[in-house]
Amino acid sequence: MKVSSLALGSSILFFSACTVSRLSKQDLTWQPYQVNDKVIFESSKGEIDSVKIESIEKRNNPDDPLALFPNSVQTLFVVTKHGSIAEFNATKYGSEIEFQLRLGKNNLKYPSISLSLENGGIEKEEMVDFDSKRCYKITARQSYSNLQDMPFDLKYIYWSKQYGYLVLEFKDGYTWKLKSLIREGRNVF
Repeated sequence: MKVSSLALGSSILFFSACTVSRLSKQDLTWQPYQVNDKVIFESSKGEIDSVKIESIEKRNNPDDPLALFPNSVQTLFVVTKHGSIAEFNATKYGSEIEFQLRLGKNNLKYPSISLSLENGGIEKEEMVDFDSKRCYKITARQSYSNLQDMPFDLKYIYWSKQYGYLVLEFKDGYTWKLKSLIREGRNVF
């Protein structure tokens, strides 16, 4: 009897000590892609690059892998053949989006950009029109404080809740613009 009471008490302590930070339905409205979408971009120099969405993966991971009873955080990855192009993270501090798309065969420097989805984080960015589509003009600024003084080539990301990446704007007027978003054989852009 003592052993089962001890086991029950330990189980209750273990499960009550661990919490999971989950992405809300509102957070997920920022993720526009579907599996098998083909996203095609054209640069201001006439180059074409594309990514195909291979999977959209949701995972729960410990927020501190060394903790005895770690809390879990939920992450949604938008995955292509070459890695993730966007991550949506729910943390104990709130939800955020990380922009990870890299286009073209060049040596351009991209900062690691992460913006809060809560408390007006991303919504504080400037709203603009691109091809008659409303989008957020996000200033490309380094999220990690130890790298903020590094020079980066990317200046702005234009992001739409409906289409995702619309434009990557670099120094010297170089851009990559969304040309097509192919879904189920049709261009939905």
